[in-house]
Amino acid sequence: MAPGFAAEFARLESVHPRLIASVAFVGLVAAGCGWSPPSAPPPKADTCAPSDGPSADTVAQQIAKLPAPKQGEWKQVKDGHTSNCRLYWVQVAQTNPQPNSEGQLLFFDRQTPLGPATPEPRPYINVVTNADDTVVVNYQWQQGQDPPCCPTGIATVRFRVGDDGKLVAVDPIPAPNR
Repeated sequence: MAPGFAAEFARLESVHPRLIASVAFVGLVAAGCGWSPPSAPPPKADTCAPSDGPSADTVAQQIAKLPAPKQGEWKQVKDGHTSNCRLYWVQVAQTNPQPNSEGQLLFFDRQTPLGPATPEPRPYINVVTNADDTVVVNYQWQQGQDPPCCPTGIATVRFRVGDDGKLVAVDPIPAPNR
């Protein structure tokens, strides 16, 4: 080895452990400063009053208009609304449901019934979120050899009230019994 190279290598050997210790120390100090990425804003408080949505009688009348399920009766299992208090939804399911039992979503423009999301009931319906003026729904279906518990087909559909006051599916609704 050249004499200059050996001297430079020896100098780097002595600096290297100190450099690692310094970098580690600075990293620990920076980590202890309490910095964290900004969090999501807190959800808006629900400002909708019960009188903004459909009454229990209106919901019951709309459920009674649905064709009878294959087994049992329809019962309300979930409900919600958009944050602008205009589009309300009610999810109904069969009494004593199986994993792949059909259900239905009913929509309301405040107190006015808009009807079901689809003409026929579907299995595996799940409202996943409510936005300012839209309701987001996941439709799932069994594909191939999927067991009833675990459908792998999925589509997301957004619903809103159109300018004409009717229910609008912003995204294509998947065909039934795919």
